[in-house]
This record gives sequence, structure tokens and C-alpha cells, in this order.
Amino acid sequence: MHKTNLRGLDLNLLVILKVLLDECNTTKAAERLAMSQPAVSRALARLRTMYDDPLLVRTPQGMEPTAKALLLRQPLREILQSVEQTLLPPAPPEPTEFTGTLRIAAHTYMEYVILPGLIEQLHQEAPHLTLHIMPLGADYERLLDEGTVSMVITKQDEVPSRFELIRLLEDRLICVASRQHPCAGQRIDYEAFANADHLLVAPRGSEGGVLDEILLREGFKRHTQLIVQSFLSAPFILSRSGLLLTSPARVLAPLMEHLELTEIATLFPLPRFAISQIRHRRDEGDALLNWFSGRLRRWCADLQTV
Repeated sequence: MHKTNLRGLDLNLLVILKVLLDECNTTKAAERLAMSQPAVSRALARLRTMYDDPLLVRTPQGMEPTAKALLLRQPLREILQSVEQTLLPPAPPEPTEFTGTLRIAAHTYMEYVILPGLIEQLHQEAPHLTLHIMPLGADYERLLDEGTVSMVITKQDEVPSRFELIRLLEDRLICVASRQHPCAGQRIDYEAFANADHLLVAPRGSEGGVLDEILLREGFKRHTQLIVQSFLSAPFILSRSGLLLTSPARVLAPLMEHLELTEIATLFPLPRFAISQIRHRRDEGDALLNWFSGRLRRWCADLQTV
């Protein structure tokens, strides 16, 4: 049996043939196809050669399909429907169908501020999905490039163009200490702030930060007596020390009463900052990641302003 060379097949001819068999009239077919009548007639001539059959013949009642053409109608319709299906975006799966592990690089801030309420909803909506929160270092770009993680959640204002950055929530720094601290009940200026002993949270291990830059511009340098890596250990350490801690309000607020901490008012503004999610643009078609990203944004939008 002779095998047709599909590489030379013009798919447009099959579209034209379907309409011709529907209309049995080259003029009406041309109108449906937004083509000229001579162009449709030329296509019909090519189709007759391709199928070695007249396909449509003139009769006193008009053009009628041949027996072979009638046999082509149903498979032709199925073929074109199949081609159309390949061009349509696939229906996104239901969250209950998601399985496997979604790896996210983030600090303990996310685990404490975002996850407790979010995980309850994820358990209901995507019960077979596992979230793995991985340590976040300064090499987040490499983690995303290599696919080690699918998302990074961190404080980052700008990213390279191959990544997408979406803001999730805002937070602010507050200065706190134990209620027995000498600065309790006072409003302190740059000098008093710098002269106090400080507890610093450095999740990435680097010393200093935005506050130290602010103090340096004012001609001051603070003394940091202890540096820890976790936002969660710091308040517990603070409650039994004479140190000042400047940390995110969303982390400290729920612990203030329990640990008998007090906020120390400053005569200068403390910075606000944004927490964002970062994704690689190559993953824009990832159904699971798109769903989780949207769910995460909606959850963060419902959090109270601080």
C-alpha cells in the first residue's frame, strides 16, 4: 500500500475540504472561510489530486459529494477536532489531584507568620500535597535556576529579569525589650538606641543590616552582644536578658504578653519592608505552582495590616 508523505500535507486543505463537504458549494464555502471563490476552487483541485477522487461533482441539484467524500466526513471532523484540542490550554487540575512535594526556600519568618493559617486551608484543598520549607541563603538565584526549589519567599526588592517577583505582605520593624529594661516606658533617640546592648537576628548569617546603615549615617554604631539565626528564638532570649531587639512586628506581636515584653518607642522611624514570592519565569505554565502562588497571595491579602 502506498504510504502518504505527511510532511508535505497542507493542513489548511483539510479545513477547506470539511467546509466544502458541509456546504457543497464553493461560493458559500469561500464566504465561511473568508477566502475568494477562485482560491477555494484551486484548493478543491489540489484535494482531488491528493485523494484521486472528484470529491464533489456537479448535478442538476448542485454539487454533491462522491461516495469517497461521504466516507471522509466523519474521520475528517474527528481529525480537525483533535488538532483543535492540541491547541487549547489543558484544563487545570483540581487541587485535590495535586500530589508530590512543593519545595520552597524561606526563612523561619514564613513558617511563623504565614504557614499556621495557610496550612489549614491547604490541608482541606490539597490534602495530598506536601510542602517542604527549605533553608534560604544568599544563593536563592542558583536554587531557582537549578530547580532545587520552585519558589523563594523573602525580603527582596529587585530580582533579575528571568525571575518574577510578587509582593505578598508588608511588615514593619519594632524595638522591644523586657519590661524591666532601663529604656522601658521611654522614647529613645539615635544615641540612646546605639548605646544599648542589642540582640540581632541574622537569618542568612551576615552581621549588620538596614538599621546599622541608618545609624551609621547619623554617626552612630550600636553594640550587638548576641547574633542568632531564628526570629523565633530571639524573643525568648530577650525575655531573660537586658538586650534590645528590633524585629518584625508580625513575629513579635503574638509573644509580647506571654514573654512580658514591651515595645520601646523611638524618636526616629523604623523601616517598613515587604515580603515577596520569587518564581522562575520558565515555570509560568506549572499548574501546581500557579495554584499555590494564587492561594498564597489570597491568604496574605487577608492578613491584618501592621
